Amino acid sequence: MQPAVRTPDSVWTRLGHALTESPPAAWFNDSVLHHPRVAKGRGMAHEGWARVLDICYPLIVLVRGTRRGAVRLGAWWKGTPKEKRRVEAVVTAACLVGIGLLQYGPLLLILGFIGGAAWLGRDTARKGADPESPAHIAKLQSIYNGLVPYLQDGDDPDQHFKPGGGYRDAFTAWEFDERDRLIWLRMDYSAYFRDGETESRAKVERALEGKIGHSNEYLYAWDEEGNHLDVRILPPLPEGIGAQPWPVADIEFVLGVTDPGSAGRLIPVVVPDPDAAESTLTPETARPEGLPPGFRVAQLAPAVWRIGTPNAYPHLLLAGGPASGKSTAVRSLLGQALARGHRIAVIDTDQSAEYGALIGRPNVLRITEEPADALDLLAWFDLEVERRAELGSAGETFEKPPEDSAAPDTRSGAEPPSSNLTVAGGAESADAQRQTGPQPRTRPQSSSKSPEPPLWLFVDDLPELCAAAGRLGRPDPQDTLAALARKARFAAVTLVVTARLDQVAALRPALRNQLSSRIALGKVDGATSTLLFGGTLELGGAQLMPPGRGYVRIGAGPVIRLQAPYAPTLALSAV
Repeated sequence: MQPAVRTPDSVWTRLGHALTESPPAAWFNDSVLHHPRVAKGRGMAHEGWARVLDICYPLIVLVRGTRRGAVRLGAWWKGTPKEKRRVEAVVTAACLVGIGLLQYGPLLLILGFIGGAAWLGRDTARKGADPESPAHIAKLQSIYNGLVPYLQDGDDPDQHFKPGGGYRDAFTAWEFDERDRLIWLRMDYSAYFRDGETESRAKVERALEGKIGHSNEYLYAWDEEGNHLDVRILPPLPEGIGAQPWPVADIEFVLGVTDPGSAGRLIPVVVPDPDAAESTLTPETARPEGLPPGFRVAQLAPAVWRIGTPNAYPHLLLAGGPASGKSTAVRSLLGQALARGHRIAVIDTDQSAEYGALIGRPNVLRITEEPADALDLLAWFDLEVERRAELGSAGETFEKPPEDSAAPDTRSGAEPPSSNLTVAGGAESADAQRQTGPQPRTRPQSSSKSPEPPLWLFVDDLPELCAAAGRLGRPDPQDTLAALARKARFAAVTLVVTARLDQVAALRPALRNQLSSRIALGKVDGATSTLLFGGTLELGGAQLMPPGRGYVRIGAGPVIRLQAPYAPTLALSAV
């Protein structure tokens, strides 16, 4: 038998397909039908209708039973012979009239009608049928089949995961959004699964990401006591946020924005105003005057790093791969520190972050790119931290030495010696400083002593400095930095160290343990995440992440997502 030949489409059919696939129709579907607000309204309407059906379910059953009874009565009337139909109708009517004449006859007739209508209107759907749509069943079953090689256990009496099993054997709850995308999944697994081992958990997480989609970001919640796993597919964080004045306290520094559930508050943030980012933003606040066109103010959740004296987590380790936004995150912190009158020094032996815009700015002590000068700067910082710690422990206040004081002494709070001063502004600037000597900054004279401002040291790409020190025959600067970090806790000195992700293992544990606030930008492998966060990330997903996207953990807190703001070099020139 030859297969039937498909009839060619008519002109009207082809015209309909062309209109459906045209750009205006595609734009209407994406911008109107799938608009976040329209989708939200559609979801609210569906939820409201579902509640109405739940409330009116008894009435619906009675109406459905009455309709089915009327259909059966009509079929009996048409299918029964006329003489037989007449006799049966008379007998039935006589019985109903007789029951109605009794004392409680009308009540019995009403109860009988309700009972019969309820019986006929009962749900007669096939028992055991899966209520999910075929698309949802296929998706869930595909995820289940992908997890079987990692979670099956022949000794498990429950047999949650087994070849040929159904997804309902292990999945206990799930949720799809209005676009039929899986956004939440809960599953049970065998009590014999090694959920305490990093490698075993990482295999399951990678399998889930492969089946659900590598472009998503995930939050994993392992319940080792109850043998449950919750997986949430997270919405994307807003991108394109620039460095700006943040409405936070003086001891708070904004590292970026995160999920609303990971922060205790929301702050107004100036963000770009593309339609694609509307689903990740809350309703905008009142538009302030002077806001540039193409921008809006939205309430976002900040990732805040609190710095005080004393502070349990005063130092930061920032790791990232190439083009991950590591330098722009450092420039964002630099801008915030300078805007509050803090004093800073920067070591950039890699000479790739372009900190030249800081030259000549108030409160900028040093910008050095030479390894030898950087090591001298570290030695001066060590002495300065000791001086501040001693004065702070004695209950004394700090005071700037007068301009007519003798030669600078690092033990008396003076600036770094001019022989070691190097800025990234060329040889002319350095020579001028060597000729004129140190120029201490003056302060308004007052009758009472005022405390010195906090001090920051930024070491960009520390492994490069360590390698350069080895070539110069100098000691490893990690020992100096570790000692400095221990003493700086009570001296209002903050240390920020950056390194590439593949060089985090080269940092000594003595220094890494002092840098208790951690940021990782870009995709982080299991070994590096264990060094930075103490285990595999409970967050995972996209292999290619936008610049500034990563994870942050402050001290012993949870690991949360982070989108660092974009801070170009020109932004520092406006500080």
